[in-house]
Amino acid sequence: MAFVTPAVARLSPTTRSSFTSTARAVRTPCSVTRPAHGGRAAGLAMSAPSATSAATGAAATGADVMRILLPEKLSDSGIAMLSEGCEVVKDYDLTPERLLEVIGDYDAIIVRSATQVTREVLEAGTRLKVVGRAGVGVDNVCLPAATERGMLVVNAPTGNCVAAAEHSIALLCSLARNVAAADATLKAGGWNRGAFVGASLVGKTLGVLGFGRIGREVARRAKGLGMTVVAHDPYLSAESATTAGVTLASLDDTVAGADFLTLHMPLVDSTRNLLDARLLGLAKPGMRLINAARGGIVVEDALLAALESGAIAGAALDCFSQEPPFKFPDSVSAALAAHPRVVATPHLGASTKEAQEDVAIEIATAVKAALNGEMVPTMVNAPVISPEVLSVMRPRALLAERLGTLAHTLSGGNVSGDVKVTYSLTNDQEDTRLLRSAVIKGLMQPGLDVPINLVNADGVARERGLQVTEVVRIVDSTGDGAVSVEVKGAPTLEGRVINNSPILTRLGDFEPDLRLEGTMLCYAHRDQPGQIGKVGTYLGEQNINVSYMAVARGAVGAVALVMIGLDTKPPPAVISHIDSLVADQSMPPLLLEF
Repeated sequence: MAFVTPAVARLSPTTRSSFTSTARAVRTPCSVTRPAHGGRAAGLAMSAPSATSAATGAAATGADVMRILLPEKLSDSGIAMLSEGCEVVKDYDLTPERLLEVIGDYDAIIVRSATQVTREVLEAGTRLKVVGRAGVGVDNVCLPAATERGMLVVNAPTGNCVAAAEHSIALLCSLARNVAAADATLKAGGWNRGAFVGASLVGKTLGVLGFGRIGREVARRAKGLGMTVVAHDPYLSAESATTAGVTLASLDDTVAGADFLTLHMPLVDSTRNLLDARLLGLAKPGMRLINAARGGIVVEDALLAALESGAIAGAALDCFSQEPPFKFPDSVSAALAAHPRVVATPHLGASTKEAQEDVAIEIATAVKAALNGEMVPTMVNAPVISPEVLSVMRPRALLAERLGTLAHTLSGGNVSGDVKVTYSLTNDQEDTRLLRSAVIKGLMQPGLDVPINLVNADGVARERGLQVTEVVRIVDSTGDGAVSVEVKGAPTLEGRVINNSPILTRLGDFEPDLRLEGTMLCYAHRDQPGQIGKVGTYLGEQNINVSYMAVARGAVGAVALVMIGLDTKPPPAVISHIDSLVADQSMPPLLLEF
């Protein structure tokens, strides 16, 4: 889902406000449009929904254990990693119908390319929190449905990059020198050298459609073979192309100028059937095509026609629209796989021992981190946040969430209407989506059974009429990353990150200095001798240990705010008795848990 910031209103030279999670944008005469941040790649989870911890060791049994379904093979190293604290079920013969029946018993599922994680599967996954794709593309996962339900979709985008690039180069060389056809002829007893005259690669132009990780690796190797590389990618800048040593061109010009054309893009709406009859018609006579990306990017009817007419000299295909192609004997996929001018392999792009190990470890790490509520750099259905930004934002997101949780409690659980969140940042272009989502999660999660995270926070807020106004105050240094939250019916809350811990620094008129962790009893009393002693003595009599205490007061004899950290959760009767002992009715005792 897109995280939209419809407008930015300049409040002062050092303050900006944006309006989010609303049906309409609030604009002032001096407002300017701020485009939503985003990118082509995956982003980061704020936290996994309702999964605060995973059971570990042999003692983890029953409902405490996170269950992970593997309907496709994963290497032993990945399975071993997943099995530490989780129950891993391997079922490689699941039919789509059977998958619908069993998916409700699992917290996570890890698939490769064969299993279709449809909307129906996700809706049946009543426990499902994480979908892992052991590879780059996620076209077999219904991202809109996962996003709506707050499920985190993570992939393994780096583990098989080199393997996929190497296979693309292998296909390129095999296609140029007719290796597969010559091998088949020789094994059949033939020796017809004249039938297999190939094409040299030196000095030829390789067109690369899609210049992500794999496209860059292919380009690097092709340049080593003496080829000139021309690339097209809507997200590739001229500066990045120059740095990579390739020429940036339009889609049409890349196709028209290529002697060899290789595809390295995901299968999404914008790339589906991209290489159609019109584009193939632009190709120079004798052009050769390599597709080790995804079936469905090429219109197979158009490719077959171009091969039959001789407009294209040959193709090397590692993927097809229907797989395995010969399972559909009357399909165009099967006709292409059997064509004499096609080198065909059964989706081997990532099939090296090293790549399988790397992908398994990468996806296992991502899935377990997501189940444990950690931020995941390889998340697909959320915006991009770089590791450098994440290292700064992670503790601030925790602070934002806990301030939201505290505001929910102090408002009596009645959070609605306008919410104002203020951040201290170094510039007004910093991405605040992670912080905003954290506040929304803290405010709304206690009252909802829908898990809230970075994936769906804005949508949940919008559906329930919560309007979040963000204000950024520009400071010389991010320092301790101050965040404040203002909610109707609750005092203003402010906190800072100190030594990577969330610290509450303001509650209404009070200025405590309190770490927002663990179990905490919060109340107000009249600032007079003996009040703290009464509560401490009573808690001791109830065998409840006090781990810390903070007192914030105004004038002597006025109301003071008391916050007491407890090692165990007190029963309601204890809290009620403390109310009768010392509490001021301006703030009756509240039990907070973080």
